[in-house]
Parts: sequence; structure tokens; C-alpha cells
Amino acid sequence: RRGTAADAMAEAADFDRPELADRLLRKAETAIRARTSRILCVIERCTDEHNYSAVIRSCEALGVQHIWLVDPVEVSYDGVDDGLVDDDDGVDDDGVDADRARERAGGLLKSHGHGSAWREAHKLFARRANEFTTIREFPTTRACVEALREAGYVIWATDLSQKAICMTHDALRDAGFGDPNDPTATVVPKKLAIVFGTESVGCTREILESADARVYLPLRGFADSLNLSVAAALCIQTLFHLCPEAVGAMSDDERAELREKWFTQLAMNRVTTRGQDRDLRDARTRLTRVRKKLLKAETAPRADPNPNGVGGRVADLAFEETQLCDAIGAMEETRRVAANRAIQPYLANPPAPLRDMRRPDEHREAYVGKGVRAKNAEHWAGMPAVGNHASVRNHTKKMFEGVTGEP
Repeated sequence: RRGTAADAMAEAADFDRPELADRLLRKAETAIRARTSRILCVIERCTDEHNYSAVIRSCEALGVQHIWLVDPVEVSYDGVDDGLVDDDDGVDDDGVDADRARERAGGLLKSHGHGSAWREAHKLFARRANEFTTIREFPTTRACVEALREAGYVIWATDLSQKAICMTHDALRDAGFGDPNDPTATVVPKKLAIVFGTESVGCTREILESADARVYLPLRGFADSLNLSVAAALCIQTLFHLCPEAVGAMSDDERAELREKWFTQLAMNRVTTRGQDRDLRDARTRLTRVRKKLLKAETAPRADPNPNGVGGRVADLAFEETQLCDAIGAMEETRRVAANRAIQPYLANPPAPLRDMRRPDEHREAYVGKGVRAKNAEHWAGMPAVGNHASVRNHTKKMFEGVTGEP
């Protein structure tokens, strides 16, 4: 049939492939155009660290850009629980730089830790989803509710009580949502914040009393609840079913901001040489080790100013930390400037989005450790995700070759 070959080539160009020109930026553009600010996810006092990461990953995968966290402050070591929750002023109550405190504590938080430092340390579990979402943290539920009201969001709190409204078009319409003169109009408000509470008891009374509605997902079994991350994913997907126009509902200005941020972020890992990459990686590793030692020294009992005692050791480690931070900052700034220069043509003329972002078999990868891979080698034999495929990093790196002026 005439046109079949041409159509096949055009279709192939719309799918993700390792050798596709501008591949990474086309994938990023595809995600940007599907991002929504119409739906905002709030996680209130989640007590399981894996659920935090899983909900963030689900939101990112489904296209929800904004995630707000009402976060308990619980860390492993006494004396380091100040400044781990962002209170919008960047400084904790003692005047210590909050970012530095979070980073310093990140390597020493146990499995029940919370806050920015913990999520930074567990990026791998969330598959780096928190790098491509906008996360805002609040120390209290009241502060979060006030910010939602100020931003003009309608609040729906998930709830298992018999007062909750089923998340169906008809039930929500009967509850007063949607256009009373148009039965086909969406029942999802123009700006909606959906709140998920603690795993064991759900949303707090303060959220339930502040919400415009309590909602629940219809279940059909004896189990009357779901894991928090599963419930969040299903509820958000249900919202998109109820309101397909929420996909891509974002202002052009915000979309442009995301484009510059993401394109720069993706280019930063590809504008430098392998030697420069190694230097930055080694410096970060040394900084992590110094911060672990420093935090232990700062929390040790009976600190004293003796140059040979704990106080002197703290001063030496703090000085080393500052030096490493300055060196890393300089290296990152060099990368950022080079990356920003490299992406300018793409900001002026964004690449075409892909029709399908699923990876081809030759680029699928199982994100598991060597031990797990070896243990399941027989069962996984021949599966695309565990094949010995070559990395496509070198190909994507070619997009920005020469930007730094180095070979």
C-alpha cells in the first residue's frame, strides 16, 4: 500500500529509541506538555518512608507536578532535629543554615527518618522522581491549609468514614460539584488539592474539618483500605478519568520555567568530560564522609573547645566541609553555565514531543542490585530488562559535545 513505509518511519520517529536525535530533550518535552498544576497532591504526616517515595514517584509518573508535604520531624540523633523541615525562611530556629543542616544529617538518618534530608538520601527508590516534581513542605497542617486557601485550591480529603463521597461522576455531582446546568461537565474543580493522611489513621481531624469534601475510592472486597501509595495512585488516576482535560493543564509561564530547569538539569550531566565527572563525584563522596563525621562529633557528649578534643575536631571538620562545599559549588556552577548555554537553542525552539515515551527493549533496564540479578538469573533469562545492552549515555552525551571547549 502506498505510503506504508513513510508512515512507518514517521511512527518510529514518534517512539523513544536510543539513537533518536535530541532523545532526552524530546522525552522531557513530552512530559512537560502533559504536566498538570490543576491537581495538587498533599501527603499529611506519612509515617512510612517508602510510601513517601512511592507516592512521589506515582505523582511524577501520572503527571502531577506539585506535591505538598506536612512532615513530622523525626531523625535518628538527638540534637539534629532542627531545620529538617523547610519553614519557608531557609533558616532553623537557631540560625543555622537549613540546607546545610539537612545535607549534613542526610547520611545519618535511620530508616524511620523524615524530611528533605531523608528523601535526598533515598532518591534511587523514587527513581529520581523528586527531581522532576515541585515539592513544598510545611511544619503543620494549619500552615498547609492556609497556603492552599491562599492559592485558591479546593480541598478534598481522602477518608474511609461514611461521611465521605464516592469518587464517581454522579456521586460528586450529587454533592454539588460540577455545573448544575450541564450534567456532562467535569466535577473536578479548576484547582484541586487531594489530601492523603497517615497510613494507620488517615487524615487528621484538622484536615477533615478544613476540607471542602471528604472522598473515598469505591472498593469491592473485604479489605476496606489500601496501602497509602496504592491509594494515592488510584485516586489520582481516577481524577484524570473524571477530568481528562486536567492532563497538561498548566500555564505557559510555568511550562517555560520547567523546560529551562529540566533541560539544564539533563544537560548538566552531559556537558562535562569523564574526568570532570569523576572529580565532582569524588568531591561529593568526600563531603558525605566529612558530614557524617561532623554530625557525630557535634552530637557527642561534653563537647569542649580544646584543640585536641571534640571541639577542635568539630572546627577542623567544619573547615573541611566548607572547603569541599566551595569546590563542589564551583564545579557545579561551571556545569550549570555550560548546560544553560547548550540548551538555549532548544528553549527558543522546543523539540517535538514523542507520541510514546516507553523505552525500546534495547534500552530497558532492571534497577536491581547484582545479588538480586544473580539470584534470579535463571528465571529472568532472555528478558529485555536484564539483557547486557550497552548504555546509551555516550549517545545522549554527544548532543552537547564541545560546549565546554574540551574534547
